[in-house]
Amino acid sequence: MTHPWSFPRADALPTYAFVATDAVKRQAIAAGADLIDLGLGNPDKPTPKAIVDQLHAAADVGKNHRYHPGRGLPALRAALGQWYERRYQVRFDTDADLLVTMGAKEGISHLCLAILDRGDTAVVPDPCYPIHEGAPAIAGADVVGYSVVAEVEPARAVADSLQSVRKKGGKTKLVIANYPHNPTGYVISREALADLVRVVEREGAMLLHDAAYADLDFSARFAPSIFDCGIDREAVKRFAVEVFSMSKSYNMPGWRIAFMVGNPRMVGALAHMKTYMDYGTFIPLQAAAAWALEHGDGLVDEIRGLYQSRATTLTRGLATSGWGEVPEPSGSMFVWAKIPQKLKGMSSLETTNWLIDKAHVAVSPGTGFGRGGEGFVRFALIEDPPRVEEACRRIGQALSA
Repeated sequence: MTHPWSFPRADALPTYAFVATDAVKRQAIAAGADLIDLGLGNPDKPTPKAIVDQLHAAADVGKNHRYHPGRGLPALRAALGQWYERRYQVRFDTDADLLVTMGAKEGISHLCLAILDRGDTAVVPDPCYPIHEGAPAIAGADVVGYSVVAEVEPARAVADSLQSVRKKGGKTKLVIANYPHNPTGYVISREALADLVRVVEREGAMLLHDAAYADLDFSARFAPSIFDCGIDREAVKRFAVEVFSMSKSYNMPGWRIAFMVGNPRMVGALAHMKTYMDYGTFIPLQAAAAWALEHGDGLVDEIRGLYQSRATTLTRGLATSGWGEVPEPSGSMFVWAKIPQKLKGMSSLETTNWLIDKAHVAVSPGTGFGRGGEGFVRFALIEDPPRVEEACRRIGQALSA
């Protein structure tokens, strides 16, 4: 008889935010519903043809189909280095300070495995993109949240959580930040980001900034980087790294290409971990990504405008549906909406299931992003305005009924 082994890491993880309502969605579809699914932030538009053409050309080269161990294609690392220099006027050693990862989630997860262990403490946003809480937990660290709300300055929220860890006799090893923020859509100014960076530096902790939505700051063309926030970038490099992903900026989510850049010891630890974990992303994908970083700024402008217009359509539609006023996001590809008064008393998961059942509109429950998400749901901006307007019309009818 097989021994009843425990699976402690898997068993300790809560249900992932984007599968929590899968059964309810399947039931609605099986009953014939035309479900408008605004749950997963999965870009609906294809990768721009110009980028795909580069993939095709690189895929015709036989040697590109071999293993490619190491820190990523040199041409891609060089392109990202130039990308940082163009927009943030900061230079990196692309051999020591930069690493290509198989998406932001993989880079964050393996970095946490490389630098965290049992007894360590990580301070993360609440609510947050699930991997920001999940990766330190998988690595065995204790996870403490800091509140992400419009009323509290980010640096103050982080400082309060760091202090709470100290009061309990602990010391924070890693702080994770994420701006523009998923799921709320909040952005951060250079000055506020500098304040946050200083708080982490004074604590003696390491900092991981997830800048996956760096191109989707609606208030400025480029969201601020921790390496261009007004603090000497060499000082920031002594304790911090930043992650950028190709997924949202270039409609390349399935390509799984992202980057870790900054502190060479942290980047090196991740690189060492990855020698055991993978052989990197398919070379033709990396070659096409390098072209996109060098030539795709115009493509990114179009994608950014698309999400901003969808956000305007959705928030206006919700206001007229009877939901109530919902703030238009300042960035990202999401709308973070407080549960309407007409559904008062429902949890975020109950509200999500109600929307699927009564309006045939799927969203993500706020609690899928942490305890701080209770009372909210997240809409992903992955449908064009006519479909968004139809979703709001259905919601209005359901609320009226």
